[in-house]
Amino acid sequence: MAEAAGWVQALVLGIVQGLTEFIPVSSSAHLVLVPALAGWERHGLAFDVALHLGTLLALILYYRADLWGIARSITTRTPSDERTMYRRLLGLLVLASLPVAVAGLTLDDAVESVFSSPTATAWLLLLTATVLIAGERLHQRQLRRHVTIPGPVDGDDGDGGAGGAGGAGGAGGAGGGRPLPDEVAGAITVERMGVREALIVGLFQTLALLPGVSRSGMTISAGIGAGLSRPAATRFGFLLGLPAIAGAAVVQLPRVDDLETVTTSELLIGIAAAAVSGYLAIAFLVRLVSRAGIDRFAWYVVTVAVISLVVLR
Repeated sequence: MAEAAGWVQALVLGIVQGLTEFIPVSSSAHLVLVPALAGWERHGLAFDVALHLGTLLALILYYRADLWGIARSITTRTPSDERTMYRRLLGLLVLASLPVAVAGLTLDDAVESVFSSPTATAWLLLLTATVLIAGERLHQRQLRRHVTIPGPVDGDDGDGGAGGAGGAGGAGGAGGGRPLPDEVAGAITVERMGVREALIVGLFQTLALLPGVSRSGMTISAGIGAGLSRPAATRFGFLLGLPAIAGAAVVQLPRVDDLETVTTSELLIGIAAAAVSGYLAIAFLVRLVSRAGIDRFAWYVVTVAVISLVVLR
């Protein structure tokens, strides 16, 4: 980073990382394309790890209720429906994390070579757009096979109570009254999802190792395409991001050898910016998904890809 503008670049890139890590427009693409378009030198591995720690912090804070429930399910022996649900959720998260763990360890060098190419990143953005549209179309087709039962239902919808902070992170129905259309129609909640849905989401997450491919876009689109309700797909996809982001940071840490190229203040600014913007992005997407699909982001992704291809050619 340039000495005079280092803190500005750290702030901008931290905000970009936090917003685009969770909004399905690909954080890796924006972290490659923004410096390229702005004429900045590409940030090093130390700063990249710092930004991921910021988004990891945002996830931990937002889904702290789920994480506490999982921790209690492991440490307590008292049988309960809640303990059973959280232990099952933990098992599905572990299962869904295996594909990206294997791919990340075996394809690391190939992925790194793609990261150095802004043009390849721009082309891969089009893959993100395609999956966003295809997942929503498949979800709509599945819903049309069920009969929607109008009217409110008693109690929660199954995804809201155990979610993130303040009741918003649960990705359940808005307010816990009238259920979402896809849930009423028979879409699968987190409590009802099985190995099939978890593996599909996990396999699609491996595509996000490539820059330009949105991790949240892949997991949410794969989830709704596999039959999960939109809130369930969002909740499971974001929880799945915890081991993925943490694992990537752990793998990269031993290779960090460029700490001298970035100041401590720049690292702290980047972490704080990524954490705050990431938390807000999660809250925004959870609320959006409770009302509509995420395929609308495909048009933004296509626009960014086209502009980047034109400017960078």
